[in-house]
Amino acid sequence: MTYLKDRKISRRALLAGSGAAAAGLGAAALVGCGDDDDDAPAPAATQAAATEAAATEAAATEAAATEAAATEAAATEAAEAAATEAPAAGGPQTGGTLRGSAPTFIWNTGFPYSFTWENEPYFSVLEPLVRYRDSLDPFPVLAERFEYNDDRSKLTVTLKPDLEFHDGSPVTTDDVFHGIEVMLDPEPWGITGVFQISSFAAALTRWEAVDSRTMEFEFDKPRPNMTDFFAQLLVTKKDTYRELQEGTNIQGTGPFAFEQWTPDVGASFVANRGWHQSAVEGGPYVDRIELQNFPDAESLGLALEAGDIDWSLGVAPSVARRTGQGFLAPKAGIVYVGCVTNSPKLVDPRVRQALLYAIDRRRMTEELREGFGDLTAQPWPSSSPAFDPDLESELYEPDRSRAILDEAGWSQDEPLMIEPIPGTEVTAEILKSNFADIGVDVEIVTQEIGAWVGKLRQRGFVDLWVAPHKFSNLSPLTTMQQTFPYRMGNPSYYETETYLDIIANLERLDPLGEEAREQYARFNRMWLEDPWLLPVHTNQRIEVANANVKGYDEHFVTIFEQPNLAKVWLEG
Repeated sequence: MTYLKDRKISRRALLAGSGAAAAGLGAAALVGCGDDDDDAPAPAATQAAATEAAATEAAATEAAATEAAATEAAATEAAEAAATEAPAAGGPQTGGTLRGSAPTFIWNTGFPYSFTWENEPYFSVLEPLVRYRDSLDPFPVLAERFEYNDDRSKLTVTLKPDLEFHDGSPVTTDDVFHGIEVMLDPEPWGITGVFQISSFAAALTRWEAVDSRTMEFEFDKPRPNMTDFFAQLLVTKKDTYRELQEGTNIQGTGPFAFEQWTPDVGASFVANRGWHQSAVEGGPYVDRIELQNFPDAESLGLALEAGDIDWSLGVAPSVARRTGQGFLAPKAGIVYVGCVTNSPKLVDPRVRQALLYAIDRRRMTEELREGFGDLTAQPWPSSSPAFDPDLESELYEPDRSRAILDEAGWSQDEPLMIEPIPGTEVTAEILKSNFADIGVDVEIVTQEIGAWVGKLRQRGFVDLWVAPHKFSNLSPLTTMQQTFPYRMGNPSYYETETYLDIIANLERLDPLGEEAREQYARFNRMWLEDPWLLPVHTNQRIEVANANVKGYDEHFVTIFEQPNLAKVWLEG
C-alpha cells in the first residue's frame, strides 16, 4: 500500500524531492551500493561518473523448476484455449503506438550483462532463462528444464525447443554462454564498465553443452542463491553482439523487437507477434513502442501533461504528483544512513539504536518523495522470504531514543560527521534535525561524487553517510554477500560473529526453506538491536502512465523494476 500525504509541502521540500530523485539518487543508486537503477533521470555526466565508479554485483536464490514447468504447461494449455475465443468486453485492445520517455542509451558498458537504468526498456526485447515474478520461485522463460543437483553445486538447463531470435535464427547454447564469456573476459569487446553479477560468473568452473539444447553448469562450491544469476543473465545473439554494441542490431526473444535507435533522440520497437510466451503471458498488445529522450525532468513533465507521450519509465516525485498518474515500481532497496561501527562515537550499539528510532520516516516520505512510498524500516520487499510485516512501520520513537542515549551515558565533545552522496543533501538536513531533537549534534560534510565514491570503496567515512542501495529483491544471501553496505569489508566495518554465522548458515540452506527463514529472523532482530544501516525511506522508482495506458501499473514482468510492456494496451 502506498502512503500518500495530505498536508501541504513547502516549496523548498518540493524542489528538494525533485532534485534528490533527478540528481543524487541517480548517481547514488549507481555507486551507492548494489545497483544502478534510478528513481528518475539523472544528468548524463553524473550517471557516467557513477557508472565508472560502480563496483557492485548481484544475484540470488532458486527453487524447483519442474513444478514451475508444470505450472507453465497448464497455463499455456488454458491460455491457448482462451485465445481461440473472442476478447471479453472491456479487455485488452490490440494496436496503436505506445509513446514513452527514456534516457539516452549507453551501449558499450557491457549491456545487456551490465545493468544501467538507461537500457531498461530493452528488457522487453531480451529475456533470461528463468525469471522471478512475484517471489523468488524461478519461472521458466527460455528454459524448459532448470534443475540443480542435491547440494546445488551443479545445474542442468534445457532450452525450450524451436526458440528463435527476432531475425528468425535459432537460440543456441553458445548464445547463453556468450554472456558468461563476456563478463569473464570483457577486454576483447572494449568493455571497461562493471558487471554487477560477474562474481557469480566467476563462481562457474564449467559450462558445457550436452546436446543442442541442454547445458550443464558447475560451480566452485554449493551455491544456493545461484538462480539470481540466471534470472538476470539476458540472452542475445552472439553473432550480432558487435552490432548491439553500436546500437544497430539488438537480437532478443522478447515481446518486442528492436527497430532503430537514434542518438540523443530515442528508439523504437515493434511487436513480436510470434512471441513464444504469448499463450502464457498474453500480449503483446500495442503494435509499436516509441521512446523519446528528454533533456530534463521539467520538459518530461510538460510532455506528459500535454499528452505528447503516454508513459515514463521513471520521473521525479514532483512530476508524478503534478500529473496525478504516479505509482511505484516494485521495491528493490532503501535509502539508508550508514554507521561506522568502529568510530569511538558509534562503537556502542545503543547509540546507533537511538539514531535508528530518531528518524522521522513519514516526514522523509512526504517531503522527499511527495508521499510516494511505503513507510518501512527494512530493506526487504514483500516478495522476499526475509520480509517482516512488523518492520513495515515508521519506527519513529524519539522519546525511546533519548532514553537509550541516557542509558548509554551519551555525551559528545564534537559533532558526528554525516556525508551524503551528492543529491541527498536535503535528506541529510532532515536527519540532522531529527538527531538534534534527541540531543545528538551532527555536521553535514558535502563533497563531489568522485571523492564520495572513493570513500565508499576505501571505507573512508568517519561517522555517518547517506546513500541508497538496491538488490534486496534478490535472495537475502546475495544482499549479504555482495551489496556494498552489507557484504564483508563493508564501509561500516560491521563483521560481528552473529552476522558471520547467519551468512555461513545461509550458504548451505535452501533460500526458501524454513531453516533459512529462521536465519532471516535472526538477521531482522540484529537489524534492530545492533544496527549499522539505518533505513530512511524506500528506494523505488516512480512511474507515470497517462489514463489511456492500461495494464502498466498492474503487471511488472519481475520483482525487479522492469515493466512488462507486453501487458500494456491503449484504450480508445
